Amino acid sequence: MTEETNKIIKFDFDLAKKTTQQSLEVEDADASGQEYDEESPTQHKFVRFRGESWDDLIKVHGVKLSDPDGEDIKYVVQIKDNDEFLKVNQMCDFKIKEYVIAPYVSDSGSERIWFANYKWTGKAQKKGMSVKLAIEIGQKEWVKVNWEGKRGFVTRKPGAALEKKPKFSTLDNAKLIELVFADRIITDSKHEAVIRNWNGN
Repeated sequence: MTEETNKIIKFDFDLAKKTTQQSLEVEDADASGQEYDEESPTQHKFVRFRGESWDDLIKVHGVKLSDPDGEDIKYVVQIKDNDEFLKVNQMCDFKIKEYVIAPYVSDSGSERIWFANYKWTGKAQKKGMSVKLAIEIGQKEWVKVNWEGKRGFVTRKPGAALEKKPKFSTLDNAKLIELVFADRIITDSKHEAVIRNWNGN
């Protein structure tokens, strides 16, 4: 046995005291460098939405298409020319719908976008109204958002009051949207997801 391997390692009490602070700093760094994504608020315990009212939120056209692995991906559709829009809608099997872009933060500090389709008429009316109501309540207080089939999205308050203030990033809505939908904005019929859907791939 060499002198090096026979060395006794002494416990470092000073380093142990620093461990908690080090962990907190790592968590802060992770939070500040978090990845932004589109995700349903039903995946989180409690959420708060940005804005003061429904009118503060951006409404766009959107479509859900399958990627090469068969996973459903949501895209923003922004096409100025009406003929091109109709062509893309046809190539997307007429699946383009109205969506709301609702940024939110969870009680654990994750910031996400809820990209939810809504409609005020027909069979989808109840779901559309439930999306709007869930967001409007969540703009004023912490809520748990659940999906309940026929009733649509329903909310409930935390069992015990959640005193935490929502901590939104300094990113404005435009920057958040750019980060989340970087390569998922369809502006014409040449977008690869549109062509893939049209070709049945």
